[in-house]
Formats: sequence, C-alpha cells, structure tokens
Amino acid sequence: MTSPTKPHPPVAVTKKALYFLDNSPFGPAITSIKLNDDGTLSNPKRTLTNGVGLLGRPANRHTIMDPLFSQNSVVVDGNSLFTISPGSATVHMYTISPDDPSVLTPVGEPVPSGGTFPNSVAYSRKLGLLCVLHLGHIGGVSCFRVNDTSSEHPGLERLGDLFRLAIFQTETPTIGRTNTAGDIVFNPSQTAVFVLLKFDGVATFPGHIFAFSVDTKARKLVPAPVQSRLPGLLAPYSITFQGSDDTKAVLSDAPFLPSLEVTLAKSLTISATSAPYWTAYSEKLNIMFLLGGFDPSPVAVDLEKQEISYTITAPPETLGAFDSVVYGDY
Repeated sequence: MTSPTKPHPPVAVTKKALYFLDNSPFGPAITSIKLNDDGTLSNPKRTLTNGVGLLGRPANRHTIMDPLFSQNSVVVDGNSLFTISPGSATVHMYTISPDDPSVLTPVGEPVPSGGTFPNSVAYSRKLGLLCVLHLGHIGGVSCFRVNDTSSEHPGLERLGDLFRLAIFQTETPTIGRTNTAGDIVFNPSQTAVFVLLKFDGVATFPGHIFAFSVDTKARKLVPAPVQSRLPGLLAPYSITFQGSDDTKAVLSDAPFLPSLEVTLAKSLTISATSAPYWTAYSEKLNIMFLLGGFDPSPVAVDLEKQEISYTITAPPETLGAFDSVVYGDY
C-alpha cells in the first residue's frame, strides 16, 4: 500500500494562479490565469486534458452555462490538480510547476472514472484519496489511490467498484438540472465524504445528502452512506464547510452531527440572487458568499449572525456567476 500523497515543492508565494475547466466538446482544457498581487488577472493559458468534454442538457437542449450542474469539477491542493473529462469519463491528475503555476504536467495517464458523466471531485491529501461523483446513467461515487511522482506507478489507481446512488438518469449526456448530483467534498477532518443529490427539486421528493464515513486505516470509503433529507432543501448544488469545523457547512447553514446525519439549523431566502447555486467561504471574515447563474452579484452571509450581510455589485455586462474562490483583502 502506498503512503499518503507527498507534497511537491511549493509554489512561491509571489506566484499565484486561478484554474477552471473549459468543458468544450471539441477538446476540454484546464485554463490557468495569473493572479496578480493587486487582485487583477492576466496571462490565461490552456492545458488540454486529452479527454472529451460533454455538456449537460437542460430542457432537452445543450447548455454552455453550468454544463455539469455541479461545483468542484477542479480541485487544487498544494502542487496537485485534479479534474475530469465528462465525455470520455476520465479522471486526470497534474502537478503544478513551483516556478510557474500556469505550467501543468500530467501525472500518469488519464484513468477511466468508473461511471458516466463525472462532474465533481474531492481530494484528501491526508488519505491519499480522490473521489469522483458521476451523474450519468451509471451514477455514483468512485475512488482512487493517489500515487505521487516518486511512486513506482505515479498517478491514479482505481479502488474497488462504483458506489451506485439513486440518480434518475437513463441517458448520457445528462438531462438536468434536477435529478442530478451536485457536489462531493471531504469534511475538514477528512473522516467523511458528503454527496449532494438534487432529485426532482420539489417538496414531494426533495434533495438528499449522502455521507460516507472513511475507514481511516484502509484509507477507503465505507460503502454504507448515511442519508439525510432536510426540510425545504429541494435541489442542493453545493456544500461548503465553515473553515475547519466538521459540524457546520452551508447549504443553508446546516450543522452536521457526529453520526453524519444532517439537520437544518436555518434557511435563508436569497432574493437578490436568482438561482443561488454556488458557495465560497472566507475564513478570515467568517462570511459565506452565494452566487447565482442568472444574477452576477455575490451575496455575503454572516455565519455568526446567520443573516445576509451585504451584496457585491457586479458590472452590468456580467451575465451570471458560475463558481468562485475567495482570495486576499482587495
């Protein structure tokens, strides 16, 4: 058994970049953008995944906005980057150059994801474990051992079979946005993995949360998830934990109990943002930002007071906000 992933040489603190997945059917790529000291962006660069992109289909048509119906299609930890190619159903691992964070080097070959239409990934450096969520007609969670570049077989190694989940899709590409999977994340202590399923998005069959505990000795998921249904939670897109606290995260600020059951502490109506699907947390401010696909203005929620604090006005030419990160104090 390999040891947990060893960190690569760190990127210099003066060299920073943002990364996102360009999920083009004509050749998906990771786009890196230089993040300057004043918060401005420059020098975009594309690195092809050598996989196949695929767009989800809302209302029986392809979409160029939110084509994966999810959050966390790209995960960066230290000098490692992980992503997926939905059309080829493959998973990819890269190292980030310590000299130039726009330079990505593949580690091993792309690996079959184990299901159809992978759309979200979660990584634990502590466990050396990568888990992938799928929302196609073969939907569920697959996991991989992450072997670093010094290993005999560097890259991703499949662990066991796909954990099937009740995702009601009969074809790929997926028809959404309901009846799809939204997000997969490790909790801060990396003792559990949480998965969001949207189902039909109405009160008769609302969204569900599945929590897989981790066998920390074997460094694998336990294939018996705890299932929770929260009142009023209809179609959860994303889950973001509150810093290093295992007991609190934001769907609508739901606290997670040690049993891995999920209960709803408070629900907020974000009237200023249409379709508030994505979340990003600022630990310094203890603020959770919510972003919408049809309104570009992020809404800031004060987690201590559990109320809306303010809204950031976006430029009028911005059509929508699709995922985000929080960085700096600009």
